[in-house]
Amino acid sequence: MHQTLKIVSATIFWITSIFYCQAQKKDIDSFQVKLSAISQPMQQFNFIRKELEHSNNTSDNIDSSLCIQLLSIAQQLKKDSLLAISYNWIGAYFAFSKADYISGLEYFFKGIPLAEKAKDKRRISSLYFDISLVYSEFKNYQAEYEYTVKGGENLPDPSSPLYNFMLIQYQNNVCGYYLDINKADSALHYARLSIETSGKLGIGLYDMASICLTGAAYALANDTANADSAFTKALSILPNIKLSSLRSLFYDTYIKYLIQASRLKQAASFCRQFIDLGNTANSNAIRLKAVVYMQQIFDTLHQTDSAYYYSRQESKINAAIFSEGNINRLQALSFHEKLRNIEAMEKQTAYNNQMKEYILAVCLFFFIVIGIFLYRNNRQKHHANSVLQEQKQKVENTLNELKSTQAQLIQSEKMASLGELTAGIAHEIQNPLNFVNNFSEINKELLEELKAERLKPDADGDLQNDLINDVISNEEKINHHGKRADAIVKGMLQHSQTSTGQKEPTDINKLAGEYLRLSYHGLRAKDKSFNATLKTDFDETIGNIYIIPQDIGRVLLNLINNSFYAVDEKKKSGGENYEPTVSVITKRINDKIEIKVSDNGNGIPQKIIDKIFQPFFTTKPTGQGTGLGLSLSYDIVKAHGGEIKVATVEGTGSTLIVILPGR
Repeated sequence: MHQTLKIVSATIFWITSIFYCQAQKKDIDSFQVKLSAISQPMQQFNFIRKELEHSNNTSDNIDSSLCIQLLSIAQQLKKDSLLAISYNWIGAYFAFSKADYISGLEYFFKGIPLAEKAKDKRRISSLYFDISLVYSEFKNYQAEYEYTVKGGENLPDPSSPLYNFMLIQYQNNVCGYYLDINKADSALHYARLSIETSGKLGIGLYDMASICLTGAAYALANDTANADSAFTKALSILPNIKLSSLRSLFYDTYIKYLIQASRLKQAASFCRQFIDLGNTANSNAIRLKAVVYMQQIFDTLHQTDSAYYYSRQESKINAAIFSEGNINRLQALSFHEKLRNIEAMEKQTAYNNQMKEYILAVCLFFFIVIGIFLYRNNRQKHHANSVLQEQKQKVENTLNELKSTQAQLIQSEKMASLGELTAGIAHEIQNPLNFVNNFSEINKELLEELKAERLKPDADGDLQNDLINDVISNEEKINHHGKRADAIVKGMLQHSQTSTGQKEPTDINKLAGEYLRLSYHGLRAKDKSFNATLKTDFDETIGNIYIIPQDIGRVLLNLINNSFYAVDEKKKSGGENYEPTVSVITKRINDKIEIKVSDNGNGIPQKIIDKIFQPFFTTKPTGQGTGLGLSLSYDIVKAHGGEIKVATVEGTGSTLIVILPGR
């Protein structure tokens, strides 16, 4: 029964090829007239092939005369791919139109080596699928499965328009194989895949095949409800199906299900329709399946005479299809195909061995050449080593001198930064110290006044209390500003300590604000005429992030100092109505923290932007910069897993952006 499932897959493939050629139906005389008007053999070949595909769309029979013409042109052109196509069509004519499976198999086997030689994967898979169908008719399920797998291994590229057509044939064949060996779960899996692929194709022919497969799989799994649902759907579209192969598929699967469900009267009714279909199509293959089911029904009903009658009919048809001569021919074909495969493997092995020998010889030649080359190089190497040793010593001496110079420059940069930081600290501390000194002098005067008041014979008690309260109030202010100075000193000492390399949670907004003020006051301490507008915009949602505060503090101090230097230089150049402005902005962007230090100075020339982070590169006059500030800042930020970017417009200003991890 399940052989019908697989044969119809092949039949549908031949039929649905028409959806890619859009040929018009025509009678044979009209066809021959049009064929004679075509002069090029290749065009004639394609024209005949399209006609075969078109005629097969309305009939199960393949026109043998067209197959002969196709083969004749292919032999004339002497192209392996065309011969493979011709043999495929002739084999399909014998196997699926005439039920002469052995003759069909002979042509399929002829086409295989030609398709392989032409590397036509679509044709290879088609031939293997057709061969598997023939073996299924002989109930050689192992051979059927092997050739189905070979066809699946040679499917066209998924981008090909025929890929889904070949894929559904593969899925149907594998499903039929699992139905044959009674593995319901596997059969149902491939039936569902077939339904899915059928939906992609959008062609009604495949709907019937996929639905019948699904119904048969559910029936094998004893899922009566789903089996009834599938076959009811198939029965509803049966009147629209004209092809006898598809109608045979329906009867084959449905009658078996009805017998299994003990619905014998209904099964007998459909069996009679099945027999009528076989007579109409003049197909022994259909008649055989129908009479086998009739015999099963009458055996079950214990109607011996009728069962015997159909048993005789079965024997007669079997003798015609599966004669001893056909079986012997099948065995011979199988044997010759195995020999061909063995010979092909031997040729491949011999070719591989020959290639190995050739590769070995080439490798040996190259080894000899390389050996000579290495020997020559070795002699030159010994000669060059002594020269290299001398040059190496000179380079090492030069490198040591450079390292010493670099260390001095780095120390000079650090001392310069320390001087700027110290000036800023001094200015920050000066304010609370002024408060302490002033209130101390006021208290001294108040205490002397209190002392004088107490010596008077008519001392005013209220005045004394007021003086004492003023002294206490001033002492509180002295204490407050003393603590403020102490906090500034402690904070600056912490920032000036040598980095331990340990990250700690730090308020980046507070750190940026402190170093902005320290940098400004440090420059003011050096140059009282220097003034600039300070702007800040801190993102309060940032919170604490893990950094080494001393290192990031040095980075911020360096960037802010450079901005103040830039606006001061622009101010000195005599710009009218120019207001020096430096701004520090912090912002959280996803999991990153962005710190922008901007100024409205002269900007950085585009030609040197790529150099500003290089060690020892500076735009400042000689003696005012070492060229290490930005280089060290770049290294510190990189060590924190961040990066520094620069945005500048020459003559308008610059923005240096520090991006740090936000955790």
